[in-house]
Amino acid sequence: MRTFKTGVIRRMSDTVPFGAGPNNVVTDWRYVTNDDAAAVETAGHFNDLASKLQKGSLIFCSLDIDGAPTARIYMVTAIAAGVVTVAKLVATAAA
Repeated sequence: MRTFKTGVIRRMSDTVPFGAGPNNVVTDWRYVTNDDAAAVETAGHFNDLASKLQKGSLIFCSLDIDGAPTARIYMVTAIAAGVVTVAKLVATAAA
């Protein structure tokens, strides 16, 4: 577990390998913060973790703990030159 921004983040599981090659792994993360969703969804929020995160990893978030708590799940969609891009996962109707 490490302090990150106004909260803490930790790896929830071991890496899950897929395909071939050293970069084909994903890991789930747990992030608890006083920041709200708008702050976390700001471009560059996770850049300080670029060396720890992997493309395809999920970040399970408990947000705005000191205010109106909410939850979000984000997927790391890209990491390039230290820039981490995440997308908010949206619930969809069952098929």
